[in-house]
Amino acid sequence: MIKFFYNNNNILSICFTLYILLVSITTCYTASTTGDKLIENENFKELIQPIQLIYPDKDHQRLLINETSMNILNSLIDYDLSILGVVGTFHSGKSFLLNQLLDTTDRFTVGPTVHPETMGIWVWASKVRYAGKLHNLLLLDTEGFYSSNVSETYDAKIFAITTLLSSHLIYNSVKIIDQSALEYLELLSRRTQLFALKSQMKSESLQSQKKQQSTITDIKATDHIDSLLQILQFPSLTWVVQDFFQDIGGITATQWLHNLLKAHSRDSDSNLSIGEIFPSIECHTLFIPSGDRDTLRYLNRAKMSDLNPTYIRELNQLKHSLFNSLKPKLSGPAFGTLLRLLVDVANGNKFPTVPSIWSGFIKQQQQNALEDSITGYKEKISLFKTVDPPFNQDQFLELEKNSFNYANELYKQLLFGLEEAYNPGLITLHTLLKELFVLFSKENQNRIKTFNQKIYQDSFLDFQKKVEGIEIPISSKQLLSLLDSFKFESILQYKKGTDLFKLSESFDYFMGMLENDMVRVSASKQNQNTKELELLLTKAVAVVCEKYKSDMAQIKYPIPIAELKIKHKELFKESEQTFKKIASISSQENSYYAYHAMFEKNISELHDKVFGHNEMAIREKCKQETNRCVYDFKKSASQILLPVEEDYLQKNLEQYKAKSIQLFKNSLVIFDNSDAYKEEFINLQVKLEQQIDLKNKENVEQMKLIVMEYLNTVKVMMKSRYSSYWFQYSFENEAHQEADKRISQKIQSKSLRDKVIKQFIETDLKDEMNSLFKLSTLIITLSIGVLIILVISLYSRSS
Repeated sequence: MIKFFYNNNNILSICFTLYILLVSITTCYTASTTGDKLIENENFKELIQPIQLIYPDKDHQRLLINETSMNILNSLIDYDLSILGVVGTFHSGKSFLLNQLLDTTDRFTVGPTVHPETMGIWVWASKVRYAGKLHNLLLLDTEGFYSSNVSETYDAKIFAITTLLSSHLIYNSVKIIDQSALEYLELLSRRTQLFALKSQMKSESLQSQKKQQSTITDIKATDHIDSLLQILQFPSLTWVVQDFFQDIGGITATQWLHNLLKAHSRDSDSNLSIGEIFPSIECHTLFIPSGDRDTLRYLNRAKMSDLNPTYIRELNQLKHSLFNSLKPKLSGPAFGTLLRLLVDVANGNKFPTVPSIWSGFIKQQQQNALEDSITGYKEKISLFKTVDPPFNQDQFLELEKNSFNYANELYKQLLFGLEEAYNPGLITLHTLLKELFVLFSKENQNRIKTFNQKIYQDSFLDFQKKVEGIEIPISSKQLLSLLDSFKFESILQYKKGTDLFKLSESFDYFMGMLENDMVRVSASKQNQNTKELELLLTKAVAVVCEKYKSDMAQIKYPIPIAELKIKHKELFKESEQTFKKIASISSQENSYYAYHAMFEKNISELHDKVFGHNEMAIREKCKQETNRCVYDFKKSASQILLPVEEDYLQKNLEQYKAKSIQLFKNSLVIFDNSDAYKEEFINLQVKLEQQIDLKNKENVEQMKLIVMEYLNTVKVMMKSRYSSYWFQYSFENEAHQEADKRISQKIQSKSLRDKVIKQFIETDLKDEMNSLFKLSTLIITLSIGVLIILVISLYSRSS
């Protein structure tokens, strides 16, 4: 296990006391203003802002309750709260994760520095509607494990209290789940099991006291305890691995975790695995929230749009799993009662620890001989306190043997001839000497432990300096090789310095400490190196994409698609070479291929934009050419003096059309495989046909003017025959025949003649036909109506 050693000097104590005072004042102020600043929308209502509920004392050992926060929490008497707690190492993203679960980034404090932000336990109560279901949710944000100047027992207290309070527990970690993480969770869980048993015993004690007390206050205070035996159970567990980008094959994250637990259970000597401690265990992985360094440093300022889409998708999957599994557990007052019990047990020396082997030494009054013998023994054996390095166990036992013999002989000489005093006193002397032996043996072991500790610290500091001196980024393999080399050197340094004490208990203890600390520092350096490598890869992607974009911008558009494809191929090859050159250090990393794929994707997107831009430029050029060809056609067509015979006109117009089309093709032949070219070619044909139609209509108009004198005689004649026509068709047919007779000698083309007559009827006879056939239609309609009435009347009479 990892432990941290520190000096409790006066300055540190004063600073920590001031910090706790400041936190308490801030929490009280926040609690007093909660009603003014609560957030609310249709799916979210904040019941209590984030407040500090538990904080450590100045020595970071005992847990203290913020009574102001407790009073606010007790006000939630009407709410059955689903309690979601999160635990894990410090700066692993616990506070940010809780913020994200409720679609915010700034309620729980998220810090950009290497120092922990969350102290003790913070709570946040809200009503949340998710997928149509309303949850009264109480979030527990906790102080992270392994922070400096904090003991393992303190971390275990935070874990145990949070676990037993929660209806669902999140265990948060970063990057990967390894053997040490499983072992640490198992250790915390087993200690929590023992702690729960202690708490039940405390609860039973309170119940017994309740029967002997009669005040109303005391009865109310213990009424809640009746149900504690039922709720001191382990919650469901969700293990969340943040910043995860490993490949776990075709299995789910939960299956992956259960496989690890099975392997761990096989390797463990214990019959009880983590999977049997928690009622259910799931695992969810979250990708890196962002590839931007500043965004990662200040996640409390990030917007959802700043976050990685993969991260958001996996976060939504986590939210779906959590909200579908949440169950109400306690009301506010019941939560407070349980919390007081757990804190009381944790602070009352009831938290499970290894019992001390230190036994008290009881001094008894002895005869002068007994006192002198004991004094002589102490003077002889005290030599072990002055030597440096200390005596090892064999040397100490030899010294103790000589000291014991000296005390025995002295006692015998002092009581020579006094057998009645000698024999009973000898038993007492041996008892006291045995006790002193245990005491001095322990003291010598402590001196050995202190010596081993100093060698451990020196070895670890040397290792730490060497690791800090490694310039990153470098390849992971190279870094691992250096770290293994430094580890070997530090372990050799420790073994050499403590060779006399390799059989002592503290030798193995500090060897384990050294190995664990080196693993921790190595992991931190590897994480830093991984981040630097990822930054390098991100930079490589940005550089090559910007270069590709810049080179493509130098092209004068439009250009033929084939040429653009060749240019793209050249630039892509050049970009890939540049990417490999910049990212050469990370070419063997697992993340290299992901960033290489990102580079290809970004280049592909830029390629699509460039080709789209070129297509637009081709389209614009084609439009300009279309307008020019239409203009040339109109100019050529205008040279035909109208009216002319239709065949002659049509022949010339078709020639002009063919000429314009050929001109379009010749001008744009290099773009003939473009979609824009094909579309605009069709548009040109349509426009030319429209111009031909206009020219034909103009020719008809001009021809009509020539024969208008003859057509007017037809108009006069048709007016005189109004009364002869009941249907418009008959009228139009008669007019057409009369007109054809009169102009057949003037217009030879039958087709042109028909068009002239048709236009004459539709325009010049329009008013006459409208006035005539509207009236006739009305008369016919009325006649039909009258006829129907007569038929109905006759039918009625016959019936």
